[in-house]
Amino acid sequence: MSLLSRPRSLRLRIALFTGTLVTVFWLVAAAVTTGLLFDVANKVFDRDLRATAERILPIVIHERFRERDDEPRTERSHELEQMRRHEDDVEFIVTSEKSGLLLQSRGAGDIAFPESDGFSSDGTWRFYVTEGERGDFTIAVARPLSARRDLALAAMAALSLPLLIVIPLMLFGIFLLVKKVLRPVGQLERDMGARGPTNLSPIPSEGMPSELLPVVDSGNRLLERIADGFEAERSFAANAAHEMRTPLAGAIAQAQRLRAESGDPTAVARAGEIEASLKRLSRYGEKLMQLARAEGARLRLDAPTDLRPVVEIVLEDFIRAHGAEHFTLDLPKMPVMSNLDPDAFGIVLRNLVENALTHGAHGAPDRPVEIRLSADCLLSVRNDGEAIPAETLERLGRRFMRGDGAGNGTGLGLSIIHIIAERSNATFTLLSPRSGHETGVEGQFRF
Repeated sequence: MSLLSRPRSLRLRIALFTGTLVTVFWLVAAAVTTGLLFDVANKVFDRDLRATAERILPIVIHERFRERDDEPRTERSHELEQMRRHEDDVEFIVTSEKSGLLLQSRGAGDIAFPESDGFSSDGTWRFYVTEGERGDFTIAVARPLSARRDLALAAMAALSLPLLIVIPLMLFGIFLLVKKVLRPVGQLERDMGARGPTNLSPIPSEGMPSELLPVVDSGNRLLERIADGFEAERSFAANAAHEMRTPLAGAIAQAQRLRAESGDPTAVARAGEIEASLKRLSRYGEKLMQLARAEGARLRLDAPTDLRPVVEIVLEDFIRAHGAEHFTLDLPKMPVMSNLDPDAFGIVLRNLVENALTHGAHGAPDRPVEIRLSADCLLSVRNDGEAIPAETLERLGRRFMRGDGAGNGTGLGLSIIHIIAERSNATFTLLSPRSGHETGVEGQFRF
């Protein structure tokens, strides 16, 4: 399955969508904050640039008049000289209309200062030009714009870098939160997955959020309709099989009477064929009744019972029909307690024995059907005969599916056992060859 065709996780989609949305909002907020900060920083830088000009110009004017009056150098003279040489990244130039250039900083000669008063920029420098209150002096001060850009980038990085830590933690937290919130969805998935042909009970709605209640209600209505359909099918099969028993018994009796009273060999043979067909139809009716019980009856009881008497009762029926020499029985001395319904257990045992008699070595006395019930709730029925290929074993549990040389089998016996095992949480295994031999078939029913 390709990545594009795989179903995407709802938790992952919510986490990614929420994380992306929060990241975008964070970046937008960071950009707006940086813009506001940049605007405030511009005002601070401009005030500082104006303050620098206002600090330099009085000193220059004072020095101009001092030199004109031939007065000795003062502290302001030394301050001006130091400022001219060491004023960080600020460059300035002082001019006069009469005398021209009066003073400039070390790097001012490479800068094209504007002539208009006030603040201005040229893309590289931020300028401030003002005139002195006394005389014809003009001062122009410049500071690189790179300092402002660096401050803006630093602010943007300071606001954005926490995302490298916040985003993974946020995605992990959102994923855990969504996982917890969607826990009812997982429970609903498990409840719906547990439903099937053998479990059509309503899905419980307790603890489900209101958004899932319509899904639960719709699912329960669907399960109810399916259960009604299965019940109608089982009722039809059971009723039809039950209603056919009396007429079939009468028809078999009539065929037997016809065969006994007729002197025509052809009529006797045909009556025998009719009797065999009616008996086969009667067996089908009995299997349909067993199938309806296996699919619809309650297979587990509230209290456990000893299942050894069930084995003895079922085996007595087969002994009366076939003789005791065709069977061996191994029962434990201790009770075999189980809450499996005795009738269902009897159906399983009867079908296993019938299958062994029908498909085995014909119940020969030297190769009897072996019946064993162990104390650990394992029923085993083994018969001798040819081993069954693995591909045939796989399809023998289907309805009306029979193996090669099935004879008069109905094709329902093993299917009924599979249904009882599935509905009662038991396990049924068909082995060929049987355990410890190279031939034969063994059916194991663990309940």
